[in-house]
Amino acid sequence: MSQSGQPLRVCLSTTSHPARYSRFLDREAVSLARAGYDVRIVGLGDRDEVRSESGVRLITKTQRPKPELIRTIARAAAGESCDIYQCLDPWTLRAGFALKRRRPDTRVVYESSEWFPRMRLDRKDQSLMVRWLGWLAVTRLESRACRDADAIIETNLTRAARFMKQGCTPVLVPNYPPLDLLSEPVPERKPWFAWTGLISKPRGFELLLEAFSPVVRRFPEVKVKVIGGFDPRDDIEGRARQYIRAEKMEPNVEFLGSLPYAAMFEALRPCLAGLILFQPERGNDFTGQPNKLFEFMGSGLAVIASDFPEIGPVVRQADSGWLVDPKEPDSIGAAMIAALSDPGLCRNRGEAGRKAVLARYHWRIAEKALLDLYAGLAR
Repeated sequence: MSQSGQPLRVCLSTTSHPARYSRFLDREAVSLARAGYDVRIVGLGDRDEVRSESGVRLITKTQRPKPELIRTIARAAAGESCDIYQCLDPWTLRAGFALKRRRPDTRVVYESSEWFPRMRLDRKDQSLMVRWLGWLAVTRLESRACRDADAIIETNLTRAARFMKQGCTPVLVPNYPPLDLLSEPVPERKPWFAWTGLISKPRGFELLLEAFSPVVRRFPEVKVKVIGGFDPRDDIEGRARQYIRAEKMEPNVEFLGSLPYAAMFEALRPCLAGLILFQPERGNDFTGQPNKLFEFMGSGLAVIASDFPEIGPVVRQADSGWLVDPKEPDSIGAAMIAALSDPGLCRNRGEAGRKAVLARYHWRIAEKALLDLYAGLAR
């Protein structure tokens, strides 16, 4: 509660993600609202609008040139006159510090849900000088967060290390799914694989198609259910669709488009295994522990995943699937064939993954860290 006896106002703001991004809306914002905070999210959307959803006030802005978008999001967030600003990227962090200068009682939380400095270096669509200048600017902002932010949130220890080297200990709020949205397992699963999220070359979609072609010849009924949209910064869509036609895989690759969070879980129910094929050259992906890892496991799907630092240990400990070299189509294809050849083993690994999520990888555990942080900020 604020000094006036009213609920503390909280604003989550992002220039990088949709306001309805599952981590921000379905988990963090909903948890804070249920705990009694007056919560809003300012972020990207299909139109400029203000509406209420799941007890959260959503202020959405359409894509604009980045400098204009930053100003637009900053003005909208400042207009909410909140007590706590949870800044979900470095650009909203800069706006949060500007607000704190004008209103010293404002508390600023920096949530580094991505490895933002490395993302700047990974931008292959920009010149090396622009990428390095972007890296430098974001690194300086994050260093300032270590000094001046009231708290920093990170998703895993690998990424938290860069803050810890500067003497700052982030609060870990992992990408665990809400138990109430997890799909109930079905007794029989189809010979289907699930892909969720952005469709892009760095996420390994082209290598998946290359691996999938011989799998289709061996198992003609197999499908990949693709939930998500093509990356507009990548020219992958034309190449992918052309390859699917050339290999006569149209019946085997089904594009479902982007789905609401609950509908995505429903679409996962009949699938046998989920695919996570991030490529190692992007540091943000290499160090990530993606939402989909726990969403697949929690839905009872086995996983076929890149053997990366924050993914491999989870899969090994839970015995929940197959780890692959994501750069090698033969490695990906072999795991898919293993899953299809022994669906009983695949279901057992999916069930083991679900048990692990129910025991230790669910949102109530991550939520406690978030709510404990906010209880301290509210004092």
